[in-house]
Amino acid sequence: MSEPAVRFTSGMLRRAAVISAQFLILFAALWALRNIGKHLSYVIIPLAVALLFTAVLEPVVSWLVRHRWPRPLAVVAALLFGFVIVGGLVAFVVFSVIDSYDELRRRVLESIEQLRSWLSQSPFPASGELLGRVQNWIGGNQDTLVSQTLTAFSTVGSFFVGLLIALVLFIMFLHAGPRLWAATLLPWRPSTRELLDSIGRRAYRGVVIYVRVTALVALIDAIGIGIGLAIVGVPLTVPLAALVFIGGFIPYIGAVVSGFLAVAVTLVSNGFVPALIILGVVLLVQQLEGQVLHPILQGNFTSLHPAVVLVALVIGGAEGGIAGVLFAVPLLAAIRGAVLAYAEHRAKEEERAKAGTDTQAGPETPE
Repeated sequence: MSEPAVRFTSGMLRRAAVISAQFLILFAALWALRNIGKHLSYVIIPLAVALLFTAVLEPVVSWLVRHRWPRPLAVVAALLFGFVIVGGLVAFVVFSVIDSYDELRRRVLESIEQLRSWLSQSPFPASGELLGRVQNWIGGNQDTLVSQTLTAFSTVGSFFVGLLIALVLFIMFLHAGPRLWAATLLPWRPSTRELLDSIGRRAYRGVVIYVRVTALVALIDAIGIGIGLAIVGVPLTVPLAALVFIGGFIPYIGAVVSGFLAVAVTLVSNGFVPALIILGVVLLVQQLEGQVLHPILQGNFTSLHPAVVLVALVIGGAEGGIAGVLFAVPLLAAIRGAVLAYAEHRAKEEERAKAGTDTQAGPETPE
């Protein structure tokens, strides 16, 4: 049986040209947004930081307001809570890593050297050469790795300016967030206002759930792996657990890197069998995270396919460095929430239109 011939008519070519033009306009808009974002990074990054911290403490403010606290007093109480609990935890993690950086680096390099010498005597000498290159790269690029954490700002002065902007925006969002959002929606038509309000709330809810779940899961991972390290008797237990906590905010990649560091340090300090035990603990904790914690705590609201998350991380790292990696998945969660809200709005509009059409047609009368 012969296949039907495909004929390119003028209508098909016209539709293909329209679709191609739409894609070109979309890519041009994305390119323009990329360049604008790079030029305004000194404002966009503090704004993103303020939104993330607002997503952490805004539920506390809302809970206090619902219990008849004045909003300014609720904001002050939430800020004190955040600075004491969240700020103390972050400061403990950061200072633990900074104080033990030289020792961690030395242990990791020793573990790579030991693994390279072991592989060089095995039937896989190429693996030993690869690990040697990794060791040389870490040793030669340690200053670059540390300095990249500050690439979002060109100087130390601009870093503190950005930190001050983020703090001021954070307090403003906590105190006057609902009024700012209402003022943003005010110029639009009622129908458009309803759509934008639904999209914004759904996107913000996606970020809130992501931040809550990620912080809680990262803390549980750090505690679980830290207990395993302490039981085995691995030195630098607290800094390694702190690295696991930090790595929890970078999906997939952070867990793999922090787990590798824990196993590598255990291999050098305690030997092969304890390293296998820690490897089992890391795999067990990560399976618990992926199969139990995330589905229970997060549900299906911000569930993103691993391939989509990986692509977002690669693009964020290539375009924005460390800041791009940290903000890629929250932005993706917000976009997913916005798209779902728009789809639900369109579905409701179609249902209303269909109900109106059925009402106008009226019931059929039997002959």
